[in-house]
Amino acid sequence: MWIRRMLRAVVWIAGVTALAIAIAWGGAILALRDLDRAVAEGDVSRPLSWPKSAALFVASQIMPLRQPAGAGIAQGRVFRDCTDCPEMVEIPPGVFLIGSPLFESGRYDHVKEMRFGRRAIRNAIRESPRRLVRIGHPFALGRYEATFAEWNRAQAAPDWEQITGRPARPIDCAGCDPAAVAVTGVDRHDADAYAAWISARTGAHYRLPSEAEWEYAARAGAATAYPWGDEVGTDNAACVGCSTLWDEREVGPVGLHPPNRFGLYDIIGNGTEWVADCFVPWHSAAIVDGSPYIFDGCEFAVFKGGTAHARPWQARSAMRVGPHPNNAGEGSTIRLLRELDTP
Repeated sequence: MWIRRMLRAVVWIAGVTALAIAIAWGGAILALRDLDRAVAEGDVSRPLSWPKSAALFVASQIMPLRQPAGAGIAQGRVFRDCTDCPEMVEIPPGVFLIGSPLFESGRYDHVKEMRFGRRAIRNAIRESPRRLVRIGHPFALGRYEATFAEWNRAQAAPDWEQITGRPARPIDCAGCDPAAVAVTGVDRHDADAYAAWISARTGAHYRLPSEAEWEYAARAGAATAYPWGDEVGTDNAACVGCSTLWDEREVGPVGLHPPNRFGLYDIIGNGTEWVADCFVPWHSAAIVDGSPYIFDGCEFAVFKGGTAHARPWQARSAMRVGPHPNNAGEGSTIRLLRELDTP
């Protein structure tokens, strides 16, 4: 008798769960259609009804779904503000789902080696919850990661220290081609200083992207683990076992691998890139409009994109790493954002 009751309970729970998932999935599809229209009509701030918003939130934790208006992503306008300034790619406003679904391949690879406990739990949820972010402003992002030549040119400028408040720190690229290889060994303060120097030189506002702006640009309309799909494949990026074009486990030349749909090179792999946010082991509810998540006493900052010495799961679009801001280890590099509400 008790076995029958248990089986009935299991069937009932399974049925209710399946119904709830079906309802959430249906609501999410309707929500995505509304968001498609909002983006097409240039109104990315248009709110969803609360049932659709709730359905999208619930369904996106479990299902890959798709990115709103992802099919319309195209190469952005390329420009530079001075002859030796970084090339920039224009990124339009839009909406997207930040983070990864619970069952994305590779999401828990860094948890497997840990004993069960608080640290394992914190690592397991670092890409959650998946949530909708509205990027209501256009911006431009570096087409490539900053190179040794670009960094050292700034260090040689007579006004570097006056503008940034930091002493010049040229970095030797150890026999590489400085004009071709992404600069590495830069900390978060170096990245901010470089942005301040470029801003002073051009009159435009350069800064580090927020984590949301970075991931929106990196995904380029993709809901998959990488901008090109769920498998790392071959010759899509520089990471361990990923490329025959660059199989060294160190930061290498920029632009060897294909760009994403916005036209950004090496956004995945090669160097891991500083963003503006403070690191917490989850996606804060404050991340709604692309602004960086910053608070007083910020002990850790966020790295995105993986490196040439990272394993493929570490180079996924959703992956988040939280080093100290003064970490200038091998692999850290810079990709600047340029605001487009300034000249």
